Order: sequence, then structure tokens, then C-alpha cells
Amino acid sequence: MKTLAVLVNYKSAPLTLKAVESVLNAASMGPVTVSVVDNSEDEREAVQLRRGLPSRVRLWISPKNIGFGRACNRSLDGFRGEAILLINPDARLLPGCLKRLQKTLFSSEKAGAVSSHLFWDEGRRFYLPSSYPPPSLLFQDVLEAAPPEAGVTRFLSGWWRRHSIKVWGSKRPIRVGNLSGGLVLVKTAAVRAAGGLFDPRFFLYYEDTDLFERMKRAGFFLMVEPRAQAIHNYDQCGQQDLGRKRSLMAQSRRLFQEKYCRGWRRAARKMIFGMKWFERGAQSRFTPTRFNQPFVLETPCHIQDGWLFEVSPNPNFIPSAGRFGRGPRMEFPEACWRLLAPGQYFGRLGSPYGFGKHAEIVSWVV
Repeated sequence: MKTLAVLVNYKSAPLTLKAVESVLNAASMGPVTVSVVDNSEDEREAVQLRRGLPSRVRLWISPKNIGFGRACNRSLDGFRGEAILLINPDARLLPGCLKRLQKTLFSSEKAGAVSSHLFWDEGRRFYLPSSYPPPSLLFQDVLEAAPPEAGVTRFLSGWWRRHSIKVWGSKRPIRVGNLSGGLVLVKTAAVRAAGGLFDPRFFLYYEDTDLFERMKRAGFFLMVEPRAQAIHNYDQCGQQDLGRKRSLMAQSRRLFQEKYCRGWRRAARKMIFGMKWFERGAQSRFTPTRFNQPFVLETPCHIQDGWLFEVSPNPNFIPSAGRFGRGPRMEFPEACWRLLAPGQYFGRLGSPYGFGKHAEIVSWVV
């Protein structure tokens, strides 16, 4: 089995070198070729990569930033192997991860892509969020249109919490509706059946969601393999350009909706944004505890045998990273605090069962 590992560097050379090292040191079911494309438009980045990458790694310094999707597509030129590993510079394979992903991906002819259990921090305290369900993103539309206090928002938040807990707690491969391109192994045959790797119209963001939607429409399914583990220090690349990244995300979302939100889905979007959403319950009158540095929460007695702490940039907790634990205290460590981009965040501490209705809510600003 031949595997191609693809990394796109954008002003993150030290992270890229560590990610490449984790791939080169990984056990594999066959030869692995590593391809790095540098989109930084920065000679200092190019020098670091030339000096730090082993000679067997393919490196292309792009004269301009051609976007994530185009860079990945270029790496596939001439590749005739069976699998493609997409991995972000701020991600790192843990021992045994790649080989387990390969075994799981090729255990079924109709498996199109598989990801591991992804941890946010080096200490593997927090699981990263599950990916939003495509294709029309009506789920996101409702959350955007309705206030956090609306009954429909609270229902969706609880439903998504239960889905995330199911994925985080799985012990065997589990099928999911979407995956993240931050670390995923895709089958080359499924890519071909879906019409190619990435739609070049997506400069950054949603190109992976588009790929996985096309795969599903071609008859393939997606999985998470919990016996494979990796670290993804999410959103650590190109931090000096956070404003532009958020703008590109919004543009890509609109492009995705134009591509898939047709017919009844388009009518449903108009109806969603035309509705008047009413507040329900007392949650809107609740002011969360606020912190301005790493903190420790005392856990109520009734959940000390097992609790879940969720972290999200949104008050509806979609998406959210999750940490399971037990005992009288929940610590949010400095190592995790440093991974957060500037902005406001929300935390929810409660039982890992149910919809999180009686959980404690906290908030902080980085």
C-alpha cells in the first residue's frame, strides 16, 4: 500500500517540521511519501523548510499563496498510490495512528475516509469537536438565526452534545456525517469517484466538507477510528492573519451553500431567517462566572464520580472541545489557555449524560 502525506505550510515552519517528523516516524502498511507545499510567500519560511526537512521529503515553494485546496491538489500530481493522508502543520500523529487508520480504511470497499480520535492538547485532556453535518448547513443556519436562549437552540445544543459524547466515547470505528481535513486518511479510489480531491474554488475552509459530501454521494461512508490517536493544536497556523482567516471562512461557507443549498434547502434557509425566534426559559437572565486567567472549578458532589467539561467560542456550545474527568476539581490548565486565539470563550461543567441542562456555565476572555 502506497500512501502520500500532504502538508501545506503557511508561516508555520516549526510546526510543519514536527508534523512531518511524526509522519516519517509512523509505522505504516507500506511506503509513505511526504509532500510539503509552502504558501507563505516568505523567504524565511522557505529557508527553515529547506534546512529542516529530510531530503526524501518533496518540497515545493509556491511563488504565491495559491490556497490550501490548490496546494493539496498539486501534491497529487503523478501519485498512483492507494491512500492520501491530509495533515495540518499543527497536527501530529501518535504512535500506531497511521497504521490503524490504514487498516480501518481498507477494511471495507465503501469506506472513503477515516480520522482518528483527535486531542486538542499535548496532555490529551480535551477531545476536539465533531464536524458539522453537511450538506446544506441548515443546522448552522438555525443556530445563527435563533438566540442562545431560544428553545430550538437549547435543543440542538443538547442533541449535538449527545452526538459528540457518542463519538468521543466510542471504542470501535464509528460512522459519522462529516470529518475534518486537519487530519484524515482518504482512499484514492474514493477521491477519483468523487471527481477529484479539492474544488479549487475553495481557497481555505469547507474544501474538506465539500470533498466528503461528494464522497458520500458517490456511495462511500466516513468513519472515526478511536483506536488511532493524534494531537491537533487547532488554529495555530498563520495566527498573525486571524482576521483574514475568519473572512475566508465566511466566503467559503457562502460558496458551499451556493453549491449545495438548492431547491427545498434554499426555501428552508429563507424560512429560517424569516422566522421570529422567541426566548424561552430563564437562561437569558443568567450571567456566567468570568475568568481572565487559567482557572479551577469545584465540581458538585453529584457529578464527582464522572463529569464532562466543554469549551466553546459560542454560548450555544456548538462546536465544543470536551474533557472527561472525575473528582472534586476541574482544572483548565495554562497549556490549553495558550492554545486559544483572542476572543471570548464559554465553559460548561456537568454530567456526561443527558443534554447538559443543569450544567454550570462559565466564561472568559483571552
